[in-house]
Amino acid sequence: MDLLSAILPALVLGLAAGLAPGPYTTMVVATGLERGFRAALPLAMAPFLTDLAPLLLSSLLLTSLSPQVVRILGWVGGTVVIAIGLRLVTRHWPRRDPRSAGSHVQPPTVRFWHVVAGTVLSPAPWLFWLGLGSPLFLRQWGKDWRLGMLFLAVLFLTNIGSASALAWAASHGRRVMAPYWRTRMLRALGVALVAAGGYLVVQAARGTLGRGQPELLDTILDATRVPR
Repeated sequence: MDLLSAILPALVLGLAAGLAPGPYTTMVVATGLERGFRAALPLAMAPFLTDLAPLLLSSLLLTSLSPQVVRILGWVGGTVVIAIGLRLVTRHWPRRDPRSAGSHVQPPTVRFWHVVAGTVLSPAPWLFWLGLGSPLFLRQWGKDWRLGMLFLAVLFLTNIGSASALAWAASHGRRVMAPYWRTRMLRALGVALVAAGGYLVVQAARGTLGRGQPELLDTILDATRVPR
């Protein structure tokens, strides 16, 4: 029963983090569509790096983030995501001279450090670990340190595995999709990133980032509770 109580919440959170629409998954899908699976896979594995600081700080040092810190993270992270989205849109905007599009090999639109910056400088992972991940992790750690490590392993593997599946699906679509529609899809993903970044900035300005986390934690615990 203890094993299931550690595994089930981790599966739920990992799938939600890896499949839920957002800047991270959008950048992974855009790279898979633009460059293929090999280029998108390192981006899908970025949570191994980007979630390390929020996990450690929220579990060992912090109990909450001040509203001002969350607001700054929202502004900075939202601005970074907007910049990446604009870069994607302009890169795949129709050119007047069609020959210029294939005149040279263009560098990747979304790089690994874009994903790292857009994630670490966003309030999303910090609020996730403060409000959901770390309380569940510490609860399992308090029972047995091995349960805590199992929770983290399942969460990260599920998160990265589901994001990698999205990258593979996007790369497969790249092979079968006509260039015209692939370009339009990449522009749409760029617009989605701009909208996501703008949403972060607006939420930060209103001071409404991160509300509802305790209620969501209770919902996950109730949904994954194993009867004794």
